Amino acid sequence: MFLTGCAGRKANPIAIYLPGDEKRSCDGLKMEIAQLQADMQRMLPKTSKEFTNALWATAGFFLIAPYFFMDLKDAEKTEFDAMRRRHNRLLMFAANKNCDMSGIKAERIPSIEERKAAAKSQTESKVLENKAVNNNIR
Repeated sequence: MFLTGCAGRKANPIAIYLPGDEKRSCDGLKMEIAQLQADMQRMLPKTSKEFTNALWATAGFFLIAPYFFMDLKDAEKTEFDAMRRRHNRLLMFAANKNCDMSGIKAERIPSIEERKAAAKSQTESKVLENKAVNNNIR
C-alpha cells in the first residue's frame, strides 16, 4: 500500500460536458477547441510511461529506491482522455451549428488505444509490403 501511495499523482480530469456547452457561440467553441488542442499536444508525450517505468523497474531490481519514482497511476493519460473526449464533444456542437472552423484542425481526435492500434496496423502493413517486394525480387 505504501508503494502505491507514492506511485504517481492522482488524476484531475476536466469535465467532458459543462451545462450550456450546446448554447455556446461558434467563436467560444472554436477558442476552447483550439486551447484543448494545444493542451493535448503538450500533454501527449507525457501519456506513455511504459519506457520510463521499465527503466525504474530495472534499476529497482538492484536497489529499492527507484521503485518510488515509478508512475503507476497514469494521471496524464486519464487527463488527456478527458480533454480528448471534451474536444470531440465540442466539435460535435460546432458541427451542429455549422460553425466556421477555419484556422484550427477540426477533426475527431482518436484515443491513445486507437492511435496505438493504427500505428501497429501501419507497421504490419509495411512489413507485409516489404515481404511482397522481397518475394518479387527473388
